[in-house]
Amino acid sequence: MDVHLLTYDLSRGLARQMSQGMLGFHLDAIYHTSIQLNGREYVYDGGIVDITPGTSHLGQPMERIFLGRTELPMEVIEEFLDSLRPIFTIEANSFAQFLLGKGIPEHIVKMPDAVLSSPFGRMLMPQLTQAMTSNRQNGSILGIQNGNTADGHSAAPQPTRPQANVKVVHSSQELDAALESAKKTCAIVLFTSATCPPCRAIAPTFDELSAEAGNKAVFIKVDVAQLTPLPEKNYPRATPTFVTYLHGEKENEWAGADPATLRGNVQLLLQMAFPRHPHESLNLPSFSNPNARPVLYSKVPPLEKLLAKMGATSTESAVQGVKQFIEARDKQGPAAATLPNLGQFAEFLRKSIHSLPTEVLFPVVDLFRCALVDARFSGYFAEEKDHQTVLAILKFVNSHSDCPYALRLVTLQMACNFFSTPLFPEEILRNEGLRAPIIQLISSSFLDDSHNNIRVSASSLMFNLALASNKARREKTGDVLPEGDSVELAASVLEAIGQEEKSPEAMQGMLLALGNLVYCTPSESEVSDLLRTMDAEDAILAKKKQFPSEKMISEILFHASFLCTPFFCLINWKPQAEQSPASSRGVSSGAQPQQVWRHCPGNSAPPRYLPIGQHSKQARPPRPGMWATHRQRYREILDEITTTLRGLSLDPRLMPSAVFEMPQLHSSASTPSLRSHDAPVKMDGGNVRVVVRVRAFLPREIERGAECLVEMDPVTQQTTLLVPNDSDPANAKAKSRKIIEEKTFTFDSSFWSHDLNDKHYAHQSDVYNSLGEEFLDHNFEGYHTCIFAYGQTGSGKSYTMMGTPDQPGLIPRTCEDLFERIEAAQNETPNISYNVRVSYFEVYNEHVRDLLVPVVPNQPPYYLKIRESPTDGPYIKDLTEVPVRNLNEILRYMTAGDRSRTVASTRMNDTSSRSHAVFTIMLRQIHHDMETDETTERSSRIRLVDLAGSERAKATEATGQRLREGSNINKSLTTLGRVIGALADAKPGSRKRSKDVVPYRDSILTWLLKDSLGGNSKTAMVACIAPSDYEETLSTLRYADQAKRIRTRAIVNQDHISSAERDAQITAMAEEIRVLQLSVSESRRREKDNKDQEEQLEEYQNRVVTMQRMMEERSLVAEGKIRSLQTENEALRLHLKLALDSLKNPIPAVTVKPAPEEGDETKEAKAVQEDKENAEDGESLYDDSDDTAYDSDVMEDNANDMQDYMRSLLSDLGMFRRKIGDDKDRWVGDVVGGAVNA
Repeated sequence: MDVHLLTYDLSRGLARQMSQGMLGFHLDAIYHTSIQLNGREYVYDGGIVDITPGTSHLGQPMERIFLGRTELPMEVIEEFLDSLRPIFTIEANSFAQFLLGKGIPEHIVKMPDAVLSSPFGRMLMPQLTQAMTSNRQNGSILGIQNGNTADGHSAAPQPTRPQANVKVVHSSQELDAALESAKKTCAIVLFTSATCPPCRAIAPTFDELSAEAGNKAVFIKVDVAQLTPLPEKNYPRATPTFVTYLHGEKENEWAGADPATLRGNVQLLLQMAFPRHPHESLNLPSFSNPNARPVLYSKVPPLEKLLAKMGATSTESAVQGVKQFIEARDKQGPAAATLPNLGQFAEFLRKSIHSLPTEVLFPVVDLFRCALVDARFSGYFAEEKDHQTVLAILKFVNSHSDCPYALRLVTLQMACNFFSTPLFPEEILRNEGLRAPIIQLISSSFLDDSHNNIRVSASSLMFNLALASNKARREKTGDVLPEGDSVELAASVLEAIGQEEKSPEAMQGMLLALGNLVYCTPSESEVSDLLRTMDAEDAILAKKKQFPSEKMISEILFHASFLCTPFFCLINWKPQAEQSPASSRGVSSGAQPQQVWRHCPGNSAPPRYLPIGQHSKQARPPRPGMWATHRQRYREILDEITTTLRGLSLDPRLMPSAVFEMPQLHSSASTPSLRSHDAPVKMDGGNVRVVVRVRAFLPREIERGAECLVEMDPVTQQTTLLVPNDSDPANAKAKSRKIIEEKTFTFDSSFWSHDLNDKHYAHQSDVYNSLGEEFLDHNFEGYHTCIFAYGQTGSGKSYTMMGTPDQPGLIPRTCEDLFERIEAAQNETPNISYNVRVSYFEVYNEHVRDLLVPVVPNQPPYYLKIRESPTDGPYIKDLTEVPVRNLNEILRYMTAGDRSRTVASTRMNDTSSRSHAVFTIMLRQIHHDMETDETTERSSRIRLVDLAGSERAKATEATGQRLREGSNINKSLTTLGRVIGALADAKPGSRKRSKDVVPYRDSILTWLLKDSLGGNSKTAMVACIAPSDYEETLSTLRYADQAKRIRTRAIVNQDHISSAERDAQITAMAEEIRVLQLSVSESRRREKDNKDQEEQLEEYQNRVVTMQRMMEERSLVAEGKIRSLQTENEALRLHLKLALDSLKNPIPAVTVKPAPEEGDETKEAKAVQEDKENAEDGESLYDDSDDTAYDSDVMEDNANDMQDYMRSLLSDLGMFRRKIGDDKDRWVGDVVGGAVNA
């Protein structure tokens, strides 16, 4: 859209006439400006007014200046204007800055200051102020708002009622189409008639309700006389008749023109179509306040000191302009502050990021932070192209793990001030490129446990982001925070809440941010799953003791309970004091367990029968005081439900045939499989196989006297996590949470590797025999397999996967067994050929590095790129795949890759893996059957993954590079958890819907493991746990428990080829080779022809260049000749002119009288002699008064001679002209002929 500046002269010409005498300088006009955009004129007159251009009482504009074009949509522009209404001012310069990035002409901007700074202006200032104040009280300064425009409409914006949105249909087909558009919402149809008086009476109410409902419902009006009767359609004939539809199904029908009935039914329909969220029924003033405002940091520091820290850069015009803007806004208010040149300041900021040292960047960003408080200033950067300026600052801070405290703090506060305009939240929620650095800044800042202000500012920024997303979700306008980002923020803030021990302000900010993040979140969302998985309720409740005066804890627990805990926790539940001793911890050996129906709809758990005393996460009784205000009412309702159910007589066929109990899984670790390699291998269903292994104590755990909190049953494969000891400092967090019950999990196998003297101790060979051997069988059958180890840092993952030279792990044993089987198979059946290739890479800081490529010293690492094939899925481009023929070769490559892995020492592990390593073996089997002459080819892949351990920054005391590595490790593992959660099947009877989108691409690791996790692969997970760390072990066990429900779709990757098919393929390939050879020959011939043509073209170009050079040289020579001839010709013309003038106007000769002493004869002789000389030279001196000289014979002779002389000159001049013409024609002919010959 074109943007024009309209200028008016308020003095109506007086300024031009009288300004010089009254002010001492000249003024063209007293300018009043406005902006013309999209056919409307935006002008300030005590408020922002839009009118038809040139229709105010000011008349037509004095000048119309084109400022440029803007690509901003009108919705954004209108929203920007609305955001400035609280300031109650806008001037054309600010509006132009927002639209185009540049202001209006300088002489117009500086005119008011120039006038008011003059003596006459200072004298008029009181009268001007008084006049402006009195006019402002009337709502207008210039009278634009109070008057009507030329088109008859008031220029001031008037509040309007919402317009009715009623679809008027005229046929059955249009009615069906309108109902089809309301299948996802609801619709109400009014069957009316043009001759029906009640219809005309109810129509205004119908229109009013449609306007109030907006886009929540479709209102349809149809004339029954225009509907074609159809056999399958039973349209009502009475009018008025109303029919409502809910999600495409007919819901209600009634007749009559009662407005109250119509309004009540419409409201009920809207409530059914859009039910209220349970959170909205709670008393949560901190989260349900629709007028909540974001946190802004508006404090202005001493600007002189701030600029002094910037050094020489503080003198730049961009900095000085922003400084003056901040000072004017701080002292006189936003209305008096004129925007500086924002484009120039943005360029200065981007340049400073790369040119200034880090310590000088702090005052630059702080200056930017102070200016962003103004909605006009932040609105410009919200609509900046690609958000170059703010992204440069955010990426710079995020990329420096050792970023100074002051710079990180002001960057967080700067990001908070983004929310001073409504334009920035929409851009952040819509644009992932802008949102991702902000979320990264929040997550990394929560890890700073040494600066309270950092955590407070990070919680404020997260609060602003969650508030904007929550507002968009409730109002259903614009984009909301994506679920993946919500999960990441929720995990970060929960981790920060658990670690916060010092600052009440930080705790309050984190709770507010978390509350707004989960307020009105769907109970089936990933955020709800995360809160339940991380036991958010316990983590927040544990802070009640450390922060007793924090009221926000109770409020957030009350509304988070709708997401974290069941609404009806127990039917027939009794308080712990009323339970029998036998049921408090378990059931005695001789007693039959009593069956109770424990229904937990809040967790979407199915109704199931469980023995009392068996601890279940879903069946956990509520804590005392949790529902204190509602407990009595709930008990009454539950008693009524129980009485009703007991009185029912149900058909036995509808009852379950047996009690639902967890099936027992027998240990495969205590009884290793001795099956033959040729026997088929079966896996239960397609689920991921999950095993758990506990390691032995480390020296530091022995020193502190740690207890083993893990128990394993080798028969039932149950793993139990015991209640931690209060004296163990490593479990201080668990102590604060008051853990009172054990946690029990059941996996496919449980490997007890804690005590070597135990008879059930699982060695490395036991793990391989139970897991690795079975998966190698699948590979020989043609299946892809994957085994990955998961656990916290220092839990024994690398030992399980790689092992030691004395105790090799899964990977070396798999390689050894692989070649043993290949050798045995080739000895038995020589018609089978095998081909083995290996690759080894690591995922380090979300980059892929090839471990089989040697590292070049003093050179940056080379990272590989990931591509995705439509058939084979994600793959790594240019990854090294080396063929191996025996065990020694594969072990050599494995050892070389292990030396290249990134490891470091942390507090939790001396040799902590800082990357995820993936060792892949590609096996190809080709079997030729001599009897049937068929060839079978099987291709399989063995992917062995050693994941880096999840870690807490506080526990590992990581800083700098180690902190960044840990952050990326946790990010990829969190994404892996989200992928597992999305792929996991819902529990039996659960109402949880399967998710359509699995966030594979949110992490490099999950993207590469896409096929292994949810595709064509048989997958196993080894959950490695530490024996003494309660929190980390519990998190790992929950992680593994969720992975059990993943189902993969593994298929055999093989091809059968008969002899006929093989011959046909050979023939087809030979034909294809012949065609390709012909194509290559033709391509080479074309290349040769093209090369020859290029050489000829180059030769022609060189000749043309030579000819052009010759033409230029000849042109220069010819121009020189022409100039010399023209000069000579001009000289001859002048000579001829002088001669003709002398002939036409002869000058009489002057007679010189002789001296007195000389005689007369002497004088006469001299006179005669002089006359002769003058006659010979053609020059005579005449006296002005002597006319007889014209009649003398001498003069006649002289004139005749002169005429003859001039004729010869003219003849010579003609000859010269002909010569010049001949030379010019000959030169042009030579040049043209030379060009043609060339």
